[in-house]
Amino acid sequence: MKILLFGLLLITLLASPRNSQCRIGENLEECKTRYGNPVEIKKDTALFIRNGMTVSVHFIDGRVDEIRYYKVNPKGSKKTICPSEAEVNILLRANAQDTTWELELAQRGDTLWRNREKGLSAFRTPQALTISIADPAAYKAFQERKTAARALEDF
Repeated sequence: MKILLFGLLLITLLASPRNSQCRIGENLEECKTRYGNPVEIKKDTALFIRNGMTVSVHFIDGRVDEIRYYKVNPKGSKKTICPSEAEVNILLRANAQDTTWELELAQRGDTLWRNREKGLSAFRTPQALTISIADPAAYKAFQERKTAARALEDF
């Protein structure tokens, strides 16, 4: 029975973040396709809630440049908690898109990763996981390489 419950819990943990994967570089319409309509939109931010995960998205020039993932702490509705370790790993992989994250720092519950190829950074605190563009030039170069590779796919 415990194995069955653990299996169901694992499936739930692995499935729910897939629905919460707004990605760096997407526009508002692409984010809406992933989550549905935002619960709040301000000048350059949008807030989505899906499967218990809150996703705060910041835009520059109409594209996502920062994403903050968190959940409401069941012990206090005014406090937030970071997604689980399994969820963090899924969210990092989704935003890396076949590139790798390097661990830069892990200290007292805070963790910092860098993805040099895409120019991204990720920072995990006990309250949230934040993924953002740390090096705009590297991010732009990655997007240009990706576009060029797509253009050559049919050759």
